Amino acid sequence: MRGEFMESRNQVKINRELRVFFLVTFAFTWILWILALLSANLGMNLWLSQGSYITLGIFVPSTAGIVCTYIFGGKAEAYGLIRSMTNIHMNIKWLLQVFLVLPGVSAVATLVYVILGNALPEVEFPPWFIPIVFVYILVLMGPLGEEAGWRGFALKRLLMYQTPIKASVILGMIWSIWHLPLFFIVGTTQNLLTEFGLIPVLFGYSVYTIMISILITVYYIKTDYNLFGAIILHTMGNLSLGFLPIIFTRIGAIILLVVLCIMAASIVYKYGYQIL
Repeated sequence: MRGEFMESRNQVKINRELRVFFLVTFAFTWILWILALLSANLGMNLWLSQGSYITLGIFVPSTAGIVCTYIFGGKAEAYGLIRSMTNIHMNIKWLLQVFLVLPGVSAVATLVYVILGNALPEVEFPPWFIPIVFVYILVLMGPLGEEAGWRGFALKRLLMYQTPIKASVILGMIWSIWHLPLFFIVGTTQNLLTEFGLIPVLFGYSVYTIMISILITVYYIKTDYNLFGAIILHTMGNLSLGFLPIIFTRIGAIILLVVLCIMAASIVYKYGYQIL
């Protein structure tokens, strides 16, 4: 009985910490992105540019994750989180997979897209430019600014009392909702996708985010909670979408989602007996 009481009390504590993290992350991000919306959509002359507000918002999750880790877990845990972000010492098997799994999804989806009679989309940048784009995406387009929060703080705590799949789905849904203001800001990728209809795009984006969340969770666990792997996988996902942008066609986006779901299901099936 005492053990159950302590477990319940610990879960209440974890939930309180998660609520603080999510509240802070959403509040600060959405304030910044609302300022970006006012600048982009209404032409208001604010202190910073639209792009600056969007970029600052992207860095809120990791900032909140590190601060909350320090507050709730102490200096040692916060240091461990930061160190994990640069821990390149991974088994080569997992390192290759986090680099290649999402480019593989994109390649297969593009192949199916072309086989079905569609023209191969024009690449957004030449292959030799990929390393530069990789660094740009890693630093300024989400992975570095988000993963210390979503995975380093939130997922780590969700896994204390949820199964990996349930934790992934919960976090994936929250992660998807966090992006919501971007769908209304002129000039963002999310806003460009709304030409297919807001509701279908929000549904498809949620499915995509949940599938990515599942994949990151699998590799996060398999690499002993290594944030570097999560950051790389996130970066390669964004890079793959940008290199051959079939997501900007309705059929291309559907094919990509189907292939991603199959890949996520396959990886969960392969490693599920070890982590789920």
